[in-house]
Amino acid sequence: MFTLLEAEAHGQGFLREYWSILTDPAHVSVEITLTILLDGLLLGLVWPLIRGYFNRVLERQHAALDEEHGIVHHGDHIHHETGEDIHTHPPIPCEDV
Repeated sequence: MFTLLEAEAHGQGFLREYWSILTDPAHVSVEITLTILLDGLLLGLVWPLIRGYFNRVLERQHAALDEEHGIVHHGDHIHHETGEDIHTHPPIPCEDV
């Protein structure tokens, strides 16, 4: 706050300059253009990495939960092992009908 008062006292007009920049259409256009370019570039480069990380985490969690609950996936259907069968017997064979 002290620097604002000093700027006003010396005739530099901080608030006047701030308002002129804020209301200048060319300046606002450049700011919007740079924001779109940088956000698009950042999102384009970083989003695939973030999505890949979350996919790997979810796959590991899914596999751990399937193993914990004795679930065996067979494409179009799922077998559930119950009770003592979990972790003591091999997965139930798939019967194609």
